[in-house]
Amino acid sequence: MAMSHVQPMLLILASVFFLPTLCSAIDFEYCPKNGNDYGTVTRIEVSPSVGSHGNPTININLFGSASKNISPVTLVYVAFRSGDFTGLLKTYNLCDVSTCNTKSEIEAGTNFELTLSDVLYVGFDEEIKYSVSLRQKTLEEKDPIIKMCVDFKVPAPALALVSM
Repeated sequence: MAMSHVQPMLLILASVFFLPTLCSAIDFEYCPKNGNDYGTVTRIEVSPSVGSHGNPTININLFGSASKNISPVTLVYVAFRSGDFTGLLKTYNLCDVSTCNTKSEIEAGTNFELTLSDVLYVGFDEEIKYSVSLRQKTLEEKDPIIKMCVDFKVPAPALALVSM
């Protein structure tokens, strides 16, 4: 069976349009003890960067849909887990990483994007999982209550780009 000259061109064209999307989306799962009180996460994208002190960092874009109003005083935590150890990498105020403002919340029924920049890259190991959680601050509780949490691994090809 002869291969036409058009078939390789179609393969190259398909690669140009579809591979970048496939490479940037990350598989994730909801955290075991916490869930998705605020809604659902639809996609997570991770890209390499270099921090202000020259340290390797990653940028995380989390896309979701709110099923409840998300208060503008919500905190966003980024942590990593390796075995039984959990380390906090960065904390953000919700309105610093989304389109909300301090007088307005992310309303139920709307889509949202959280842009978490300059998260310290902790190295590649099959055991390391990153975790992003949305936590509600209350006057009654000492620690903010986890309302949404997802775990994910940063794939090795993306990490190779970080270690420039």
